[in-house]
Amino acid sequence: MPYTMATPTVHWPEGKIPVELFRMIARYLDRDDIKAMRLVNREFNMKLVIYFLRQVVIHLGPELGTKLGTGVTLQDGPTKIDLTSRLLDSEVFRSFGPDISRFGLSLELDESELATPKIEDWEEINVRHWGIYRWPTRSDARTSGSSSLEEITKSLENYRGILRLVSRVKNIRELALSCEGGLGYLQGPDINPLQPPGRHPIFGDPNAVRETQDTSHQTSFDKPYKLETLEGKMTAKGIDLNEIPAMIDQLLAMEEITLNDLTREGRSRTPLPRSRYPFKVTRVFTNDKKIRLQPDQLTDAQKRFLFQHITAQQALVQAFMLSVIDNANSFTQLTKVNIARLPSFHIDIMCRDDFWTELPSLEEVALGIVPDWRELIPEDDNEIDVRQVYPTDALPKVFELLKDYIGKQSRIKHLHFEWICGGELAAGCFQRGRYILPAPFLKQHRKVICSSEENILILPYVAHLSLKNCWFAPNVFYRIMRTMAKESLESLELETVSLSGPPIFRSGMEDRDFGEDGAPIDPGLSVFSPGPHRIEKPLDLSWSHIIDMLTPGETILERVDAEKRAEYDTPLRIKKDLKLRKLVFKSCGYVVVRDYRFISNRRFRYGHRARSRHDLRQLFPNANHPRRAEVEPFVQLPTDRHLASIYAMINPSEVAAMQSVFGLEYGSDYPYGRSIRLAAKCDGLAFVPGAGRFSGTIEHHPEESDKPSIEYLFDTSDFDRDYNDHPRLQVLLRGIEIAAGYSCVSPETNPPIDLNPGFGLDRMELPLQFFQGLELWQMALLGRNGFLGLHIPPHMPIVPVILHPNQDQGQNQNP
Repeated sequence: MPYTMATPTVHWPEGKIPVELFRMIARYLDRDDIKAMRLVNREFNMKLVIYFLRQVVIHLGPELGTKLGTGVTLQDGPTKIDLTSRLLDSEVFRSFGPDISRFGLSLELDESELATPKIEDWEEINVRHWGIYRWPTRSDARTSGSSSLEEITKSLENYRGILRLVSRVKNIRELALSCEGGLGYLQGPDINPLQPPGRHPIFGDPNAVRETQDTSHQTSFDKPYKLETLEGKMTAKGIDLNEIPAMIDQLLAMEEITLNDLTREGRSRTPLPRSRYPFKVTRVFTNDKKIRLQPDQLTDAQKRFLFQHITAQQALVQAFMLSVIDNANSFTQLTKVNIARLPSFHIDIMCRDDFWTELPSLEEVALGIVPDWRELIPEDDNEIDVRQVYPTDALPKVFELLKDYIGKQSRIKHLHFEWICGGELAAGCFQRGRYILPAPFLKQHRKVICSSEENILILPYVAHLSLKNCWFAPNVFYRIMRTMAKESLESLELETVSLSGPPIFRSGMEDRDFGEDGAPIDPGLSVFSPGPHRIEKPLDLSWSHIIDMLTPGETILERVDAEKRAEYDTPLRIKKDLKLRKLVFKSCGYVVVRDYRFISNRRFRYGHRARSRHDLRQLFPNANHPRRAEVEPFVQLPTDRHLASIYAMINPSEVAAMQSVFGLEYGSDYPYGRSIRLAAKCDGLAFVPGAGRFSGTIEHHPEESDKPSIEYLFDTSDFDRDYNDHPRLQVLLRGIEIAAGYSCVSPETNPPIDLNPGFGLDRMELPLQFFQGLELWQMALLGRNGFLGLHIPPHMPIVPVILHPNQDQGQNQNP
């Protein structure tokens, strides 16, 4: 019998490989490979799971109880639960709490939840042998019972639960909070399938979009919401699904109503802000029962659900603050507080010295603010009113938080701020490229061009400043950054940050640009002209001019001088006395602002020189998107005069200078990649995404020179005084409101109000600047002349607008 050698059995050396080696290997693998490694055996799983648990986010909400096995869902009604104990008993906190380095709490509202709100109902279905009927829920049952959201709110209000969670993760380096949904901009039916609404990552890339279309987000429903709710109640009563239609017919016959009467929802337009009109001014009501979430026309159920969610958010923010304050001594390794998303409604809760001063190692703060677009006003136990608010009213709140709390902490060296509203990365054909707010660096936020020392925010201890999705008046931006760079600012990172046109606000100030010889020049002459373009001295308060004064490297002035001077002439040298050593730009450019009274749009008046259809489309992004006409009646159209829109061009002479001298990339060198480019085109951008935007990095390169240098400064004092916001304010505001279709006054207003008093008196025509600053009017003027096939809303009139001769000096000065 032949002899066969037995194959030796290879065993894994259990417990002999240190966990540090696992972590080192995991750094070089992608997430899917690490998941596969966890399946090898139990030791692999135990030592690699730490890699995934370095960062933990707890998404609070009605679904959390279900995930923890409590059986609590929105449909189940109230149940007493202790979410904190369930979480602390989980393996994540019990075994890996000390290994968590990034920990976040989140309570976010998905638009699909708001479209079909699951809340406690105030009527019940009763079935008897003689038939079926509806009956109001008992008042004592309403007060004793509550929804899962209300239960979570009560749990959060007893903040000790959050304190126990936070105290279990003492080794964290980054603590995060995210609350979003409801008060900010709502997309409603304006959905981009490549960038659908949903939960955003707190620690990941916030700009991530899909490569393939996601059609799961439903905006149109064949069955009315109240009918769907009624069927759910019948199912809960044990009625067979096949019998439900007959039971509904029986209910209609007993109440002598139609199905439309049964399923009709209380839905109304959202009026303009109370600071603008004490009475209700709205657009014409439009009804479409298939579209459940209509941001400008919320239902009564949606208002109640939204109110509950905002209350829960408020409880979470308070619990977050108090738990950190009471446990501050435990956070010796905490270096970063990340407020990923926070409605401006809750900012006041963050304004606490005992929070910002008690974290001993805190050196970095990230702040993402969702500006409010609406406010909820409880009128009684059963009714909640909704009014618009101006999104830019969030600026004073953020200014206070930055100036009086965060900015006072000498150990906070890194600061990031962004608005989560509009801009070029926002999804939807109405929101993308529009609704951009000013940066919150102004004490009096309506004085957008006032660069006086009393009106601007200076952060004396911040060495690394990062800003995203905002705009500045150029003189304000220059003075803030230069002042900070003289004190502490070493690096400045700007992502989708824009400048407006140059400031003007006095009758004696000419609205024009001048060349080196003092003669007036027209920057629009070269916009559509073929290159190459000669490098020239920058126009005052343009991007190239401001970068030239702040750059730690070569300047355009030095380059121009080098090209013009004789061989033996002394070269020009610019004095570098700022601490700023690095400038990073990512998709920056210009915006158009509707307040033509103080901000000039003279450098953006290029439409009449357009030579082709392509040139016109560059000027008017997503103006002819077919979805605009479909969703316009349902989205909320803002009338805030300081919401800006991206301007999709830069003067080629300025581009040539920034490319040659600063090494910045322009236009087609889009920094966000293919997926975001496709999403932007899906929203109807008629030009290549990135047009009119520039990106790049400028760094300091030490050069030893004993040659004399000169200071390169700009005097902003002309814009620091004598600012009066009243003249022509009412003409501007009413013009914006008319363009957006706000013409209906609430019928209960007594006595009746005429929004355009003085009909038959003098006619006040809107000035030309109004058309150049208001995108909708620009589209109307082009569209009615046959360009681009633009959709022109029927409510959009052309001048003249009837206004009272004295209305210009009205008393409503709050907006």
